[in-house]
Amino acid sequence: MVSILIHHSDPIVTQGLSTFLSSKSKHKIHTVKHYSKCIESASFINKFENLFVIIVEGKSLNLEQCLQLTNFEYSRVIICDRFVEFDSLLLALNCNSSYISLEHNNPNNLFLAINCVLIDSVFICPEAKRELNNCVFQWDIQQRQAVTQLEKVDREILVLASQGYNHNEIGSMINYSPFNVGYRLRNIIQKLNLQTKQEAFTLAINLGLVSNFNRQMQVV
Repeated sequence: MVSILIHHSDPIVTQGLSTFLSSKSKHKIHTVKHYSKCIESASFINKFENLFVIIVEGKSLNLEQCLQLTNFEYSRVIICDRFVEFDSLLLALNCNSSYISLEHNNPNNLFLAINCVLIDSVFICPEAKRELNNCVFQWDIQQRQAVTQLEKVDREILVLASQGYNHNEIGSMINYSPFNVGYRLRNIIQKLNLQTKQEAFTLAINLGLVSNFNRQMQVV
């Protein structure tokens, strides 16, 4: 018998999942309201050395907490939201976890997710996959637009930095001080709605800025 641990901030969802799984399967169901209790329960179940499933609300987790749940030796995590949440979906992908939404109330999604995680497979419900495709496509458009709105010198700084040049070297190339290079690079990251320089460098490469810049330099 597989143990299933349910942690959701909405007691109606928690009760609904518990009742549904209890009536349709032979799994042993546990419910908890708080993350700390979820960790304690997972730690306790893990001691029995049997595979168990954690069904948890995405928006109640951050990356560190999600990884903490997946690090139990016998745990398999399914992130479950009432509606598709893009951030939760990305969290599931980053933690190699399954993801389902209850938006369309398809019970098969829940059973498929449980069956998949029990064989070390990842399940993403079809509704979430469509949402992911739409969001990624829209995000790509928004990022491209943000990049085109950068000043020419900022695009040059972004490309040169992504190629590994430091602030001093970039400053010499474009006749800027190292301080100004660093200042503009920080502004670039903010304008692109990113968090780190590495994200900005990856974006520059993915959008072809680096290859286009190199071709232009070869022509010159």
